[in-house]
Amino acid sequence: MSAPLGYYVNLVSTTEFTFGDEEEVMPKLKLESLRYKDNAVRIISNLCKCMQTFNDVEAFVKAWDEFEQSHCPYRNEKQVSKTHHYKVFHDALYSTLRKTLPPELLTVEVAFALRAIFRDSTTPNILGLSSSSRPATGASANHRGSAKEKKDKSKPGREADKVPEKWVDHEITAEEMLAQVKISKVWKGHFVRRLESARIPGHDVHRATYDCLVKISQALEPHVETAGLNLLRLFFKAEPDLMPKYPFYKDEWNKISYNDYSGAYPDQPANTWFIVFREIFYVSEDTLCVPKMYIQGGLNTCLLRVVDNDTGTETPRIFQKVAPQVYKKNKKGYTFVAEARSLDAAITGNKWKMRLIGSMAQLPHPSRPEVQSSFHMREIRDYYVPQDNHVMLRYVVKVFEDNHLVSLQLNTSKPDVYIKLQVLDQEEEILAAVGKGHVVLPSFIFQKDASADDSEKRPSSRGSAKGSKNKGSSNKRVGSATQSPRAESRTSLDGMEEEEVVGDSKEVKSHKYVIQAMVLRDSWPLNQHQWAFVEELKEKEREELKVMKAKDREQSPSGQAAAKEQKTPQGTAKGGKAKGKEKIDKNDKTKAGGISSRPSSVSFDVAKPHWTLRIVSDAPAAEEIEVKKDTERADEIRAMKKAWEEAEPGRATKAQLSRQKYLASHMIKVDDNEESLPPPPTAQSADFEEEMVYSLQPPPGPKAKEVLQPLDVTPFLRKLYDTPRYKDEAEDRRQMEARQKEIQEYRMFREKVEQWREEDLQERNRLKVQQLEECERLQARVDTIRHMRLQNHRRLAERATVQN
Repeated sequence: MSAPLGYYVNLVSTTEFTFGDEEEVMPKLKLESLRYKDNAVRIISNLCKCMQTFNDVEAFVKAWDEFEQSHCPYRNEKQVSKTHHYKVFHDALYSTLRKTLPPELLTVEVAFALRAIFRDSTTPNILGLSSSSRPATGASANHRGSAKEKKDKSKPGREADKVPEKWVDHEITAEEMLAQVKISKVWKGHFVRRLESARIPGHDVHRATYDCLVKISQALEPHVETAGLNLLRLFFKAEPDLMPKYPFYKDEWNKISYNDYSGAYPDQPANTWFIVFREIFYVSEDTLCVPKMYIQGGLNTCLLRVVDNDTGTETPRIFQKVAPQVYKKNKKGYTFVAEARSLDAAITGNKWKMRLIGSMAQLPHPSRPEVQSSFHMREIRDYYVPQDNHVMLRYVVKVFEDNHLVSLQLNTSKPDVYIKLQVLDQEEEILAAVGKGHVVLPSFIFQKDASADDSEKRPSSRGSAKGSKNKGSSNKRVGSATQSPRAESRTSLDGMEEEEVVGDSKEVKSHKYVIQAMVLRDSWPLNQHQWAFVEELKEKEREELKVMKAKDREQSPSGQAAAKEQKTPQGTAKGGKAKGKEKIDKNDKTKAGGISSRPSSVSFDVAKPHWTLRIVSDAPAAEEIEVKKDTERADEIRAMKKAWEEAEPGRATKAQLSRQKYLASHMIKVDDNEESLPPPPTAQSADFEEEMVYSLQPPPGPKAKEVLQPLDVTPFLRKLYDTPRYKDEAEDRRQMEARQKEIQEYRMFREKVEQWREEDLQERNRLKVQQLEECERLQARVDTIRHMRLQNHRRLAERATVQN
């Protein structure tokens, strides 16, 4: 519809309808349809009518017919079996009555009355009563709200539930089994006859049953609509395939259910990545739903992700929006993460809202009333140094509490670099993602390393960390104060599920988490200026190693005298360093895991090749995680060298002196041939070439003035002849004759082998023919002897016949 100036539309209908945007229409769609409500009310109303006319046979038959027509509209279809329908309907009805009836009506007599009206003698424990046949007392009736009753092992059992001592560990004999069958048979017959007697007007049992049914109908009348809706929900939940049999089937396609979760995000600087909100949602039953994100303020870069915490897989997206999916019940729930990026301009804080839309009322729900939108971000930035194994960074992660939820993001200064971000546990890949210049792991749950040493050291470190954190600033103190409710909610939800899985198992699993990033496809080449900067960084690291080696030598047994004088200051510095590990300074972000020789964040040159790693935790749980650079390999080498030095004092000094002595005696000078060198290029052309030429290998360095003398391999050569022999025409002819002679000998040997094989084949064929001839002769001889004996037998038989 279009118009040059505007348009005006009138919508007219004979039926009341709602027209408007999402906020006006969707609340109407949450309600049940009128036909659905009408059918639910008619079912419970007809049931109450059946109970009230139970003493009148004709009225009861008519009311019962209406009741069956209301809950089973397809009962006249002969091609469809109704047995399963009645079973599912009775189970749903009994569950509804357990929730609707007051506790004083949940008695054995009421259960018998319901069995009598439905002629149900097979469904076990329809009202969820205790195993005792006695009527419930007031104390026990309070615990009958659910079908499962908690067992208190400290209290002794009732007398009716106790097993006699002679029946404990008793093997049932054949006579006892036969007696048990007879008792069951007699009891079943008695119970069925009692149910039939309850349906006969004028009988004593009928009067008691009718009184109970009237009480039930009176209790249901105020809650007809609620009970009917609950009944149909349970019925179609157990058997959704029966929905098309009802007249309101098409109405359910228009019914939806949704929950809204809202919050606000703070101001963000330009060119940054941040989390809008993140929360774990739990699914109590399989449900189809789709989340939808609403952002105020024109934040178009917001992206919603949903991750299954059990498998680590992410829900597929269509056009960067989460696709509708059936969320199945799992143990650790689903993490909903909304991430966003600011572009060249800063972003002003505004509000957001996420709407979960589904077809069932039981939608995924968080563990707390409000979703988490306050986070603590650790930002680690460092320069890119190419490695042979393509590893860009490695950081060790250690958490002090279980189920620590973290989001990871990595971006590079070069936008077209293919990178892979991994989370390793004991060097085994747990979760990974691949991106181009930017990669995100939206959700990962770290578990505490439950080792013996950690469990002993953790309480003291946690206490010192909290103390130092509270002294820092008031904002951090508020975050730590809200830590206990989060820990309680996480323990109550995730911890209980883990206990169900582990059970009584005492196995302790150790974790060693490493965040690792790799460069793929050789996609990050550098130019000459960048390679020169990389060489400077490596040179600084080598200088640091030299300083550390010097300190190690001072602390060796040979330098104990100097170490004793500085023992007290070193101990103080060591303690301060340990406290610094526990408390991560928010302003000095590179200090959390960067190399100490690298420039600080204030003097960081963003024009050089670099990467930025962001680790996002919940603000109340900011102190529960520790991230530091992985220096395990370097520490192992350093410890090995230190052990060698302690075992043999002065070993490193002797090795250094030996190396210097060898180099002094074997180094030779190289003469530079200046005439062969090309003319030097101009300054402008050299800079242009250095900026434009990118390579994966560093450029060759300047020619060395001194090189190591080549190794003389003459003493290692072995001579074949005492005197040298020249390869002339006579020598060639002699070698050719020798080769021809070898070939001729081989041919003669091959001909002999072929001749021997031919003779052997003929001999074997001759033996086969001879064996067949011998068998034929033996068979002819056997046949001759058999024929002679047969003739003799016939003569004897004829002679015996003649004599008789």
